[in-house]
Amino acid sequence: MRKRLYKVLFFAFGLCVYAQQALAQVNHVSINSRQSELSEQPRLKVNVVAQNDDWSQLSFYIRQKIDGDMQQQRLSIQPINRFLVQLNGKESVTDRSAQLVITENQQNKAVILAVLALFDAPLSFNSAAFVEAAPLRMTRNQSVDKPRQVKASDNNQVAVSALKTDTVSEPLLQPRKPDNCQIIKDNADTLWRIAERYKEQWNTSVYGAMLAIFEANMLAFSKQKIHLLLKDALLVCPSTDILAQYDNKAVDKKVFEVIEAKHAAK
Repeated sequence: MRKRLYKVLFFAFGLCVYAQQALAQVNHVSINSRQSELSEQPRLKVNVVAQNDDWSQLSFYIRQKIDGDMQQQRLSIQPINRFLVQLNGKESVTDRSAQLVITENQQNKAVILAVLALFDAPLSFNSAAFVEAAPLRMTRNQSVDKPRQVKASDNNQVAVSALKTDTVSEPLLQPRKPDNCQIIKDNADTLWRIAERYKEQWNTSVYGAMLAIFEANMLAFSKQKIHLLLKDALLVCPSTDILAQYDNKAVDKKVFEVIEAKHAAK
């Protein structure tokens, strides 16, 4: 009897460890900006940072109240870069309290990762140009609280029956790189110092500048880690399309810190 109990406990512990590992993949999710107003079709950019750069199990929904009933629509996903996605919807948002709901499909169950107020996000019509690039794996971006399993009885959560576990398949796209423009640097320069030098010229914050440099020059970083800038690497200037993504200092600071912590942990 005792031996059997130990086996059950060991099995349960193993499942808990597996679940914690599965649920710990997303480091950060936040709304970068929205490009739509009330009574318009939803368009927004969302920051997503994941341990394994895999968004394939993520789904995004707009939840709003219409005529007293809670309704939701699934958004299409168009990756911009490894840490930013464009989300679009076809049904107008008429509820000022509408929310963005991010879920992850885990073992055929939809688990809520974050619920964010849509209209708390800043309005920004800066846009990135989408150009086909060499394939990267899809990525998964307020810091994510411990995920909760969806309960149909909870009015503040999305009913499991209303969620689909299939994902939107989109080609990975990233902005164009500029031609004939290089960043002036010496081997003693850190990424911070370079970004500090160029932030005014690029009309962004030091965090936005660091993210833009990293995105435009990933091969200039050892193992593509943001804290490992190669001393002798040549850096190209970020394009205006890339820089347009980094116009919110608070969001860019949080995203940079999460990426830095993620890369330093590996």
